[in-house]
Amino acid sequence: MENPKKIENCPIVDSVIELRFISKIFPNAVFGLIYNSLVNEYPNVEKLPILQLPEQLRDADPNFKFKAHYKITSKDGFVVQIGPDVIIIGAPNPYSGWVEFSNRIYFVIKQIHNLNIIDKVTRLGVRYINFFDDNIFDKVNINISIGGNSLDPKNTLFRTEIKKNGYLNSLQVANNAIQMIKGKPNHGSIIDIDVFKEYNTGEFKDFYQDEIEKAHNTEKEIFFDLLKPAFLKSLNPTYK
Repeated sequence: MENPKKIENCPIVDSVIELRFISKIFPNAVFGLIYNSLVNEYPNVEKLPILQLPEQLRDADPNFKFKAHYKITSKDGFVVQIGPDVIIIGAPNPYSGWVEFSNRIYFVIKQIHNLNIIDKVTRLGVRYINFFDDNIFDKVNINISIGGNSLDPKNTLFRTEIKKNGYLNSLQVANNAIQMIKGKPNHGSIIDIDVFKEYNTGEFKDFYQDEIEKAHNTEKEIFFDLLKPAFLKSLNPTYK
């Protein structure tokens, strides 16, 4: 079955591409070089809270290894977060679509590749979080039961990992989510899909567009396979 090209009532509230890498240069020099190559497009700089921690603590704790230290933002809201061994590229909310987002992604990656500071990319991640105002378990192809009896899930978090298209895919569905809108909490549900793949050699550099497109298409397949037909129709999908 063909997946939609677009849905009018778009539920996407967060979309990011993460690249983890091994650099050829001193870790503290990574940000400066990348920022200088992107400053014309991403002029606004922000230090992230992790920099308030002592450097020895950051280096000793593996939970901090792939955390960005700085965030740079374009005038129209696209974001690049930069750490000594991670790049995270994010689109603004509301989501403008994959064509525009992917163009930004490939521009950033090309600029970084031109610097020749990365030895190899070790992990690609493509993550989308979708928010819905009501109980999503009524609208998705997930059946939760105990002893053969279907449940009406309340305050529920469902999480699993799925192998698909050569990627490992972390899927979370929850109906106890909160989205902040103008400082006020909006209660609802989320579908959170994180598609990722690890690389042992330097092959990502030569095929990065193919790999990112395949990962993005895998995320779309999982998302649309989840939705019941009537619910998908309510989102006003288009197929051209």
